[in-house]
Amino acid sequence: MWQNSPLKSLFGGRLPGWKTAARLAASLPMGLCFFLCSCGDPVSYGNIPDETINFTVYPYSLDNTLMAVGNYKYFPYGYSGVFVYHIGYMDEEFVAFEQACPIDWEDGCYVEFDPESNLLKGTRCHSEFGSFDGFCRTVSGYALKKCRITWTSSQTFQVSN
Repeated sequence: MWQNSPLKSLFGGRLPGWKTAARLAASLPMGLCFFLCSCGDPVSYGNIPDETINFTVYPYSLDNTLMAVGNYKYFPYGYSGVFVYHIGYMDEEFVAFEQACPIDWEDGCYVEFDPESNLLKGTRCHSEFGSFDGFCRTVSGYALKKCRITWTSSQTFQVSN
């Protein structure tokens, strides 16, 4: 079996047996995957105090602010409020982020949505965060705290942390 194996040409026939070659061949992709997945800078969400977020959103109710794709709404929960955005065409129909800015929250900085640039911008520090993923565009390594969205029916979803 080892005589006609492609592993023989790969390793120059130096491995003493098929089992050793198979183990090595199987461990290389896993090791490479681990190496690639473990690289990168850690993301900081700031040391914003944790406030419980748990509320229900009715996007298709009479207050249909969130009905159309691209619309957004602020809710008075969490540390500085919660921003809910209807992205509509990705895996997630809605996203929600804590509005406290992870860079300058101690000075009262929070983010507001800028429809022109489609970014969330810090009111004091002027940092810019993506409205789809919450990652900072101006200062590397920061992101907004993302809230979990759980659909409770076809008409409502729960926002929580």
